[in-house]
Amino acid sequence: MRASRPLRTLLYCHDTYGLGHLRRTLSVATMLSASPLDGARLVVSGSPLGQRFPFPPGTDLVSLPAVVKVGAGRYEPRALPIGYPAIRAIRRELILAVARTFRPDLVLVDHAPGGLDGEILPALHDLRREAPGTRLVLGLRDVLDESSCVKAAWQRDGSHALLDELYDRVVVYGERDIYDVTKEYGFSNRAADKTRFVGYLGRSVSRLDREAVLARHGLDAQRLALVTMGGGGDGARLAQAVIGAIRTGRAPSDLAWLMVGGPLMPTGAWEGLVSAAAALPGVRLVRFLDDLPSHVRAADLVVSMGGYNTVCEILASGRPALIVPRTEPRQEQWIRAGLLEQRGLVRVLHPEGIGPQALLREIRALAETDPRPLPDRMLDGLPRLEAELVQLMGTGPTEVAAVAGRTAAGVVPLPVDAGSMVAA
Repeated sequence: MRASRPLRTLLYCHDTYGLGHLRRTLSVATMLSASPLDGARLVVSGSPLGQRFPFPPGTDLVSLPAVVKVGAGRYEPRALPIGYPAIRAIRRELILAVARTFRPDLVLVDHAPGGLDGEILPALHDLRREAPGTRLVLGLRDVLDESSCVKAAWQRDGSHALLDELYDRVVVYGERDIYDVTKEYGFSNRAADKTRFVGYLGRSVSRLDREAVLARHGLDAQRLALVTMGGGGDGARLAQAVIGAIRTGRAPSDLAWLMVGGPLMPTGAWEGLVSAAAALPGVRLVRFLDDLPSHVRAADLVVSMGGYNTVCEILASGRPALIVPRTEPRQEQWIRAGLLEQRGLVRVLHPEGIGPQALLREIRALAETDPRPLPDRMLDGLPRLEAELVQLMGTGPTEVAAVAGRTAAGVVPLPVDAGSMVAA
């Protein structure tokens, strides 16, 4: 029998647009690093910005050649001029090699059941054959897209069958009573039975307090307005509208403005914003923040696009917020924002209505809104996810340690609902 080794977790996120998948995956990796499932974690991501975020101890990154989404189901290399089929083949073989060499005990796949264009399937099927005890978990955000679009896409690419046959668990980072993906996306009874809603992945720890945030950006004001465009790939229009509203001189005079353009904003659009804001007092523009939660908590109001991670950070902070969601090419942000607005948690403005006058009305309303209390249990996604994964791998720290220590030998019985035996 070989010596015991730490539990190994492989976390995959395909990342073809924005930062959301990687940020969500790193939140999960950080949770695992302080849980009974701590050990060795390897993140496999196609994000071109993977190294710009802090990683928890015991975690490393495998960067896949980056691609960018250029249309519905259409992708192109972000940098390499070798064509998408070659890039896809390289990514697929890299993922397979990592899985075979790393030999994970637990695999967490973010968002896409088969990965980008099915790229993770060879690795998952190989693990099923060679290491049948490896637990395969699919993590879905609360909303993927309009239900008919998701059902049609999953019928075409066989994702429903993957939920039925391949995955041990499906965890949803949302609440069933807000949006029930098992009904909206046509889950079979078998897939619905293995699905768990764990809540939104709220984060409670800020690295910087309000004074440190203001000092970092050279701001001195009674109140702070934060404007964030997520990754920034399509955020310039929102930023331009906010600058237009500030220029009218009718925004609350005690507000300082911190605008986060996003690292994926096109260079020309970013330079245009910098030029437009140069003469405005009390306005700071930054391209990228690796600690957005601290800045959200430091703000008195937030104007933002509607990506999953940013919305979670806004909800966790309790700060009054206006969401201007993306509506193309997916309806995800618009659906989420509308559901949260119905519960009085955010204000929402359609992107077609983001002129300076409409924004001024919303900003004045936010400036008169008190911080909101945290929704009960709604933001407990990380601890609830931890509990679900611990249960899947065993029933507590002792059993989890046994799994980690004896997986190499390949003989650890698990509870009946966790599936077959763990192997190396």
